[in-house]
Amino acid sequence: MTATAFPLRAGSAEMEAARIEWRRRALLVGGGFQVVFGALWAMRGLAVVAPMWVAMACGAAALGAGLAFAYRLRSTGPRPTGAAARTLERRLTVATAAQLVASGVVPVLVALAGSRLVLPSIVVTIGVLLVYVHRVAGTPYQGTAGWLLVALSAATLGFAGPAQTASVCIASAVILLSCAAAGFRWLGRDGAKLKTWPEGV
Repeated sequence: MTATAFPLRAGSAEMEAARIEWRRRALLVGGGFQVVFGALWAMRGLAVVAPMWVAMACGAAALGAGLAFAYRLRSTGPRPTGAAARTLERRLTVATAAQLVASGVVPVLVALAGSRLVLPSIVVTIGVLLVYVHRVAGTPYQGTAGWLLVALSAATLGFAGPAQTASVCIASAVILLSCAAAGFRWLGRDGAKLKTWPEGV
């Protein structure tokens, strides 16, 4: 019987090596998604407090700069291979799919209780996903960003209308774009050297 017939233990050397590889991949790909959604949220929030052309220009600038950095760093986050890496990939894929479904279904359900719950409910699903990715892959910054989004969703429940839209969207954009920028900086500085990161970050 081969060693691969046994389930991979969370603390095994193969699993830890896969986590290091997925740490870089999750920062790269996850950072790209954070840039996209951060830019969209920035445009939506700024459109409430500024002319539309200003909102669109800021969103486009954030999107262009973020994706340019992600493209330059693409070699630092290749897709990991191996049994342990596939196990982690399944977990991350399922979690991402679940978040996408939840961000579409949960707002519809909570809207029945009040429109002011819609935006915070979307933010909290993103926050929970980032916290989970941090737990699975040990990614720096994403855990902190996830908890900040969860706290933001709770803090803005008392707002409504344009005030809530502006505060939720702009604050979420700042968190997402800052997390992506910090992750890209980590990849450029330390990720290529396979440096690990403290689990609590």
